[in-house]
Amino acid sequence: MLSGSETQRTRDLRAVLELVRTGKATTRGEIIEHLNLRSTTVSELVGEMVEADLLRESIVKQRGRGRPAAFLTYNTQRFGVVFMQVASRSIVAKSVDMAGRVVAEVQAAPPAETGNEEMAAALRRLAAEALGRFPAGVEVVAVVCSFSGLLDAPRKLWCFSSRWPNVSNLDVGEVLGSLGKDVVLVRNLDAELAGRLANTEKRREESVLLLHWGYGIGAAYYTEGAIVNRLRGRFCEIGHWSLGNMRGAKCTCGNTDCLETVAALWSLGPKIRSVYPDIPLDEDAFGPMAERMKLVDVPSIAEATREVVRLTGNLSRLLFPDRIILTGPFVRNPDIFHRFVVALEAAPVLRGLDRTIVTSGEQGSGHELSGAVEPVFEAACDKLLRGGDESEAVLRLDAR
Repeated sequence: MLSGSETQRTRDLRAVLELVRTGKATTRGEIIEHLNLRSTTVSELVGEMVEADLLRESIVKQRGRGRPAAFLTYNTQRFGVVFMQVASRSIVAKSVDMAGRVVAEVQAAPPAETGNEEMAAALRRLAAEALGRFPAGVEVVAVVCSFSGLLDAPRKLWCFSSRWPNVSNLDVGEVLGSLGKDVVLVRNLDAELAGRLANTEKRREESVLLLHWGYGIGAAYYTEGAIVNRLRGRFCEIGHWSLGNMRGAKCTCGNTDCLETVAALWSLGPKIRSVYPDIPLDEDAFGPMAERMKLVDVPSIAEATREVVRLTGNLSRLLFPDRIILTGPFVRNPDIFHRFVVALEAAPVLRGLDRTIVTSGEQGSGHELSGAVEPVFEAACDKLLRGGDESEAVLRLDAR
C-alpha cells in the first residue's frame, strides 16, 4: 500500500507517474534529470508504484557488459471506466481503459416514447454488459454517464432530454448503484468542452464558448479556469429559449415557441425530407452530407440559421468569449459556418474589443469521452497514491 502520510511525497509520486504516462521519462535516470531528486528517492517512488501496478518495469538485456536497462511503462489497464453517452437516438456504453481506448462497446436505441422504467432497464443492461467486457485484472472504478439535456449532477438525476421527453428526473445513481461502482453524471457538452481544452497552452488565459447545433441545441462555457456550472450539470439550455414568435409550436420540453421548434434537427427533419426525401436524420450520418448540400436554399433552414446566428451573437454580447467553437452537423456546411463568422465580426458592440475567434470543432465523440473519464482516472490514481485517503482526490475531481 502506498503511503499517504506525506503531502510532498504524494506530489513526487504524482510527478513521477505523469512523466512516465506522457512518455517524458522511461528510466529512473531520466526521472532524476527531470525532477532533480536523489537516486534512492526515485527508486523508492518507482518501487511503490510498481508494487501498486500503476507502473510496469521491464528489463532489457544489453550487448556487452554493464547492468541491464530497466524500462518503465504506464499501466493503462490498471483502472477502467464504463462510459455511457447519448449518440443521436441511442444510448452507448463503452468499456474504456486509462489510455482512452474503447475495449468494447454496446448500444441500444430506446423509442422516443420511452419512460423512466424502460430507460432504467436499458441503462442497467448496457452498463452491466460493458462492465463484463473488461479484460481480467482491470479494476473498474466508476460508471460515468455523459448525458444530454438537463441534469442535477450532485443528486445524479437525469431531469430532461429532448430525445426522450417522457424521461423525467430519472435517478441514475439509484438505477446503476446495483453494479457496485461509483456513478458519475456529467452534462455531455461540459465533458466535450473539457476534452477539447485539455492540454491547450492557453487554457487558463482565454474564455471559450462551445455551441452545439444538431438534434438539440445547447452550449457550454469556460472562463477563469473552470467550466461554468459543471458540477450542477445545467447551463445555457439555449435550445429552450423562447423566440416569442407567437406561433404556438410545441417543444419537447412542454413549452411553446422555443428555439428548437424552428432550428433543431428533430423539428427540421420533416421539412428537410420534403426537399431531400432520402436524407438520414441522425447527426452522424447527416453531418457529412450537410457539407456538400445547399442547405441555405431550404427556407426552413435559412430561417433556422438566422435564429441560431442571432442567438450566438447575443451570447457573445453577454459572455464576451475569446473563442467560439461551433459543433454539430449544420455548421459543417460551409455556407452556414460563413454566416456565423460574418455576423460575429459585424457585431457593433464587439468592434472595440479583441476579435472573437470562431472555429468549427472537428467531429467525433473522443473529446466528450476524454473530458468525462480523465478526471475520474486521475481521482482513482490519487486515491491510490494517498493509500486510500480519497478526500483530496475527490476535491481535485470536483474542481474541474
